[in-house]
Formats: sequence, structure tokens, C-alpha cells
Amino acid sequence: MKCRSLLLLAWMFATLGVTAGAATIDEAKALKKEADETLRKASGMSADPKTYADAVRKLEKASDILDEIAKSDPKSAEPMLEEITAALFWARKFANIEASNELNKDKDPVRVSRPAQPAAPPPANASDAAEQEFKKAEAFETAHTDDDYAVALRWFQVADKCTGTDWSVRALQRAQAAQARHRAAQDARKKDETPDGKLIAEGDALLQQQKPREALAKFLAAKQAADTVLAERRIGNTHLTLGYQGRDEYAKQYLPLQKRYQDAVRRGNMAEANNLRQQAAAMVARLKPLEASILKSYQDAEAAFKRGLDLAKSKDLDCEAHLAILQFDRKNRGSARLMFLDVLQKYPPANDEDRTLLEYCRSLLRLTGG
Repeated sequence: MKCRSLLLLAWMFATLGVTAGAATIDEAKALKKEADETLRKASGMSADPKTYADAVRKLEKASDILDEIAKSDPKSAEPMLEEITAALFWARKFANIEASNELNKDKDPVRVSRPAQPAAPPPANASDAAEQEFKKAEAFETAHTDDDYAVALRWFQVADKCTGTDWSVRALQRAQAAQARHRAAQDARKKDETPDGKLIAEGDALLQQQKPREALAKFLAAKQAADTVLAERRIGNTHLTLGYQGRDEYAKQYLPLQKRYQDAVRRGNMAEANNLRQQAAAMVARLKPLEASILKSYQDAEAAFKRGLDLAKSKDLDCEAHLAILQFDRKNRGSARLMFLDVLQKYPPANDEDRTLLEYCRSLLRLTGG
């Protein structure tokens, strides 16, 4: 009888533990939702410092709750913890002085809220570790196709974590693309019912569905209806997206062979290395059409951004920044460095999309030696 009572008591505690855990996760979800609403509103404007700081504290509290749950039930906690960690990184990094001062009023000596600090220099095996981080973010993007805002924050976090590697640059590109899709979705709700506005809205919807070629057709049709800065931006960005997709496909096919070749050389197996060199030459020849398609996308993007900058009377952040980025992609580092310096001096950020784009330019500037 005593044994049965003890078993019953154990069952009751277990049940209560599950209930408490579920309630705690619900509390973390509620805190995250409240913070998200504040930070997303702040993405296009200046937020009240106290309101912004309160949102960061809510994310921190949600993170603490989930950290504790993850000790016993990581499967339940980690997906949301990944979102919260990315959102915290972004919020701290771009907190202005007033918000930072408000956050630093916290009395907790263990963790005083502050903007994120620059990442440490990458270790020797940084490329492999960065590739793994990149793949995790790709999985996150696949699981959050309906939330480009969260996707952009996750990519930006990866870019910072992988600083000093090519994966960081690629992550910044993905962050900027997701942020642009998020902004386009917001803009689509505000467009006038004009022929070009409808076509751009339809193209934006296709971009949300990861259909850039179909979206490009809509943007080109919008240009025919009315050649505007917005239409040229969309055309340029979509051509660039197609170029990057082609480049990623090229790398996916070529890089594994290159790694095998390098490994053979390290092992001193020159017979294998020579064989792999021949395979690589054959692959490069086979990939020539893809290479030509990538270069054509870059050329079309450049033409659209130049046209957009002309229409904007030589002042448009999106067009001017991407013209600098294209110079970087073409290995014209000297020209790119001067253009990045000009962009960073000329344009203050007005929203999260601007911040992402300017941070992307700043990161590429560092790679040019600037």
C-alpha cells in the first residue's frame, strides 16, 4: 500500500512538472510575442528607448526560461531559443545610445544588457565551423518560410559569428535578401492600385514564394507600365538573386572536388591530385554555361541599379550600395572600397533594411582592406 502511494505521488509530481514546463514555455512564447511586436514596429522608425529596452528585457527573460527548460527538454526549447537568440543579437547590435543607456540601468552584475560586441577573429578551422553554422541557418530558413523578418535576423547572427570567412559574406547576402522580401511584403500592402503598383505587388508575392524568375517577369512588366526607381530596384535585386543562386550552385558542384584535390596534395598523393585536377578542368568546362548565366545576371543587375540611380537623381541607397557590391563581386576591390566608403558616409540608416544593407557594405569594405 505504501509502495502504491509512493508511486501515485511520483506520478503526481511528474504530471505537475510537465504542466509547469508547458506553462513556462507558454510564458516564454508570450514574452517573445510582445517583444517581437515592439521590435518589428521599430524596424522602420525610431523606437522609444524605454519601450525598446523593455522589449530586449522580455527577450532576455524568455531566453533564460528556455535555457532552463533546455536542460531537461532541449527538443521543446531549442527551436524557439534559436529565434530568440537571433532577435536578441539584432536588438542589442542596433540599440541606439538612449536605448543602451536604458538597458544598462539593469543592476544584474552577471549580465548587463548592451549592444553586441564584434566577433573574435576566426580560428584556424573557421571555414568548416562556419559552413556548419550556415547549414543550420539554411534549415532555419526552410522552417520559417512565412517569416522573412526572423530569417533575416538569423542570417545576420550567422554572418557575425562567422566573421572573416566567405560564409559570413554569403550569410549577409541572405540576410539582406530576406530583409528585402520582408520590406517588400510590407510595401505591397501600401501600394496604390496603379498598373505598375499591382505588378510590383504580384512580383513581391512571388519573391515571398521563392520564385525569382516569375517575379522578374512581373517587375519588367511594371517597368513597361511606368519606369520608376522602385521597379528598377526590384529588377536589379532579382537579377542579383538569380546570380547568387547560380553562384551557389556552381560552388555546390565545384567545391567538393576542390577539397578532395587539396586533401590529396596534403597527403602527397600526386597521382590522385593529377586525376582530380583533370576532373576539375572538365567540370569547369561543363559549368561554362552556368558561369555565363551568372555574369549575365550581374550585368543586368548593374544596368537596373544604374537606371534607378539616374531616376533618383543620384541619391538612392539601394541602387548605390548594390553597384558597390557588384564591383566587389567582380573582384574590383579598389573601386569597391571607394564606393563603399562613399555609401557609408552618404546614407544614415532609416530602418532595419537600411541597417542590414549598410552593415553588409561595412563587412565587405573590411574585406577590401578599408
